[in-house]
Amino acid sequence: MQNKIITTLFSFLLSVGTGFCADSAGSNHISVFEKYVSKAVTTDETARCLNCHASRQIKLIESWEKTKHAANQVGCFECHAAEPNDPAAVPGHFGFCVKLPVTPKTCGSCHTEQYASFASSSHALAFDRIKNNPIRQASPIVFETTCASCHGNETTLKRGKAVDESWPNHGIGRINTDGSRGNCAACHGFHEDSLERVRSSDTCVACHSNSFSPAVQAWKNSKHGASWQAYAKSADMNVKGFVSLNEPVMRPDCFVCHFAAAKEGHKSTHNPSERLSWELAALKATHTDNWGDKRLMMQETCRNCHASTQTEQFYRRLDALVVETNKIVEKLADNSNENAYKNNKIKSLAIKSRVGAAMMSPAHRVEAIEELLEQK
Repeated sequence: MQNKIITTLFSFLLSVGTGFCADSAGSNHISVFEKYVSKAVTTDETARCLNCHASRQIKLIESWEKTKHAANQVGCFECHAAEPNDPAAVPGHFGFCVKLPVTPKTCGSCHTEQYASFASSSHALAFDRIKNNPIRQASPIVFETTCASCHGNETTLKRGKAVDESWPNHGIGRINTDGSRGNCAACHGFHEDSLERVRSSDTCVACHSNSFSPAVQAWKNSKHGASWQAYAKSADMNVKGFVSLNEPVMRPDCFVCHFAAAKEGHKSTHNPSERLSWELAALKATHTDNWGDKRLMMQETCRNCHASTQTEQFYRRLDALVVETNKIVEKLADNSNENAYKNNKIKSLAIKSRVGAAMMSPAHRVEAIEELLEQK
């Protein structure tokens, strides 16, 4: 039932002493409450949440009330309601059972297709890549503030309270207490639903900008990056069902190449590795599972702007560089524990070289190969 009598309800609850939070500012609380909720369509449960939180987390509510969620009765309670047996749950919170982390399982109750696509993605499995990192055992707090800030952590809570350094965590591969993997908010934000934000390379740069994941810098140094800087602002990135082929300009960036539909009938995805035929972020690169099919999907994207001959020649050169880089790495790498630091250096240079080739950044691939050849 839509809440249309919020102020009356709020006054009634205060008068009967239900135990809900009351702001010492009194009338100011009501004006703030009316200001934000009047723009949203809420359920009675969410309206009760807002009785307290509208004046306490003003910017949070301001962000939410502008969204499609707010206009369609998706608010505090609908996203933060919890099962009583969930370790993240806080039972008896003014009559509700709620939790702070909103997980893909919650989002997937409405966004079923997107959830299924994400659940099998490299993002959802990001924690698995680092769970055995020595830093995790040596210093959980260092692990949480470095690797886990992007890859995610295996969160441990009890009655909604953190019991170790694994929470709070907002990494994209977070292991949640409800059994789901991932964190939609890592890309989409916590309370907003701007498509332009999630489709922006500025969102990707937060994690894909270090020596083991230099994709964004390599892209910015490429002709694709230069084209994007010149023309991207002409594209409407908030349009529903974005198809790059329908846009008046070329906009080759993270979203267009890895997520967007290549043409009508070629679906968008929530799995950024769905079109990747190489696993480049390793000491030695290997082909991904079903790499042939994945390459065909990426080539379909490339052909939005490029001829088939260009696309095929690009992949021949990429394959050759990856194979040659693997040969160099095999000669240099030492699998003994005493040389772990050396291997990490070699690994980061190998990744820089391969990603530079994949993203068409001459600076990255040349610098990396030169440094690799200098290693002893």
